[in-house]
Amino acid sequence: MKDRLATLASFEFLNYGLPASQPKPDDGLSVKRDAFWSYCGPLLSEANDLPSSLHEWTQAVLSGPLVPILLPFLTYVNEFVKSNGLDNYWLTIRATKATDEFNKPRWHTDDMFFSRNSEFNNIGMDKKAKPKAKMELDLQTDWKLCATLLGPATMFIPSEHQAAARATSRSTKRALATEHICTSIRCVGCAATADAVREQLTSDLAPLGLVQAAPGECSVFRIGQERGAVHSEPCMSSGDRIFVNVVPGRKDELAGLMAKWGMGFPRSWWIAPGVLRAHELM
Repeated sequence: MKDRLATLASFEFLNYGLPASQPKPDDGLSVKRDAFWSYCGPLLSEANDLPSSLHEWTQAVLSGPLVPILLPFLTYVNEFVKSNGLDNYWLTIRATKATDEFNKPRWHTDDMFFSRNSEFNNIGMDKKAKPKAKMELDLQTDWKLCATLLGPATMFIPSEHQAAARATSRSTKRALATEHICTSIRCVGCAATADAVREQLTSDLAPLGLVQAAPGECSVFRIGQERGAVHSEPCMSSGDRIFVNVVPGRKDELAGLMAKWGMGFPRSWWIAPGVLRAHELM
């Protein structure tokens, strides 16, 4: 697996070994409400390792069993992460009811997760301001994994067109950028620019086509502006979706990030409209 990652250009679809005897993702499984569950800590290697908050979240948010189709993916991810010298991750499961929000693609690349310039470390800051606190993070993991357990898979621009898509994305952002001081996560100026970029890229990247992982496959892909894979949420207007996102990292990096937000480590929590549940795991 490590050798495979070393040769990864932008993304690859990997079969994570979903047994034929396992229930199909759509067998009695549906989403009752939009919500997400997150866990940040050591690898969850066994079914008994799963935090109680996951079962609580599943009962509150989903109709039908999730764990039987989640475990094969986690088993594969754990081996992949360990083979690349890491033993902690930030894992998020997002459940979404059918929506037309992504009928128009949102083509983008993900930022480096631990970068000081990452959106995770600059919430509420003036774009020209210096970071409020120095983050001693030297490992720059430039890849992540994701899988869709229900519904359509994440869309990627085909590998042979990734370089062109990144170049188009960069030039479009430069052309449509507006000068303003940003002091809020809900900046109107940034939102207007993002909408304009999204509209333009929908048109400009359409001729390049798209590809998606098949059922039982996960995606491993580069992040960062230089080599990051250009991708988008899929169209979800025809049904519910359950998506799993995995960001690997070192214990001190992830623990430091949790501490920056006033949270303990390891940690699991879930959020749904009008509901917040947080569990600190010692």
